[in-house]
Amino acid sequence: MFKFFKELVDSVKEGMAEGRDELAQETADREAAQQENNAALAARLAASSRFENFAVALAAVYRQTFAPDLKEAHEAQRSAVHLLCIGIPPNEVEAWKKLLARDFSVTNGEEAEAAVAGIVEDLASQASNDALALWIGRAAHLATGAAAVGHATAEESLDWLEPAAELAIDRFTGWDSYAQSFLAGERNAPGSNIVGRKLLASVAEKLLADELSPWKTVAWPTRDSFADLVASRGAARPA
Repeated sequence: MFKFFKELVDSVKEGMAEGRDELAQETADREAAQQENNAALAARLAASSRFENFAVALAAVYRQTFAPDLKEAHEAQRSAVHLLCIGIPPNEVEAWKKLLARDFSVTNGEEAEAAVAGIVEDLASQASNDALALWIGRAAHLATGAAAVGHATAEESLDWLEPAAELAIDRFTGWDSYAQSFLAGERNAPGSNIVGRKLLASVAEKLLADELSPWKTVAWPTRDSFADLVASRGAARPA
């Protein structure tokens, strides 16, 4: 009987040891995969241009709302790459396609280009800076989102956004003023509701405060630096 119990205890101990080894291996594999992913994202960010970073940051309220990256960036101890570069996580692509179809009736590159062009064409005639900021954010969201899901190339989407980026730099002094006008524009937009407004306001507040946010890491360009900002696209090509 005692021998039986000893063998049982030994068996349990052996099983526990094997379980610890398996858990340690799983943890090591997870950490290695995270490091590999972080390295790939860091390389993507290094290959991006300052213009791409700025263009995507203009859409950051929507990106952080629909495919939030700040929390994961903190947990993985990396930059918030998906708020700085056009690409989004692979598991978000199908949902993002549906989002673009729902909100903009865009399902391909031609529709995306036409929709962005229509928004951009109307920007200069917007009645206020509030409306302007809102539509700049929407244009950036649509253009960069269309490229992220494969409807267009990154370079095409950035071409579409050059006039919008230039207007943003002309009319706003920084991320604070852009965010304030964006939220005011959203408040007065057709179809706006209190739930959506509170959510966007919360996201904007987080973007203005979080140390990893593009609104903290991407400097607002000066008007005189716009040509250099655009030229940065030639010095960095997305991977």
